[in-house]
Amino acid sequence: MAATAGKDGKVGIGTADIAYMDSWSLNPSIGTAEITAFGDSAKAFGSTLREWTVNFSGTLDRSDTDQADLMDQFEDGTLADIAIRCYTAAASYWSGNVRLTGQTVNSQVGDKVSISWTGQGNGALAYTSS
Repeated sequence: MAATAGKDGKVGIGTADIAYMDSWSLNPSIGTAEITAFGDSAKAFGSTLREWTVNFSGTLDRSDTDQADLMDQFEDGTLADIAIRCYTAAASYWSGNVRLTGQTVNSQVGDKVSISWTGQGNGALAYTSS
């Protein structure tokens, strides 16, 4: 198997790709519940529900319709679930519905103005491979 290069990644929402994104991370996890019974000599745990979060960021470009739409959701308070795809290659990606929970704009002298979003997965996370 060949290594996957980060340069081939991208972030898509709906049917479009968000311009100027340069980083994303997915964070799936599985909850646990203690299922220790009377008489057990050690704690026992079972799996409960899966969940996931996503973070993505890049260069701020408010003229990009997709970036502007996401920023508008925070500014006017109309946050809704969005369909997101996090690509590792042209046709390999994770996808699911996400509720955005945070937005950060960062500006430093001598660097680009960046924007980042965080979100909570709402439902299952799926993987599609080319």
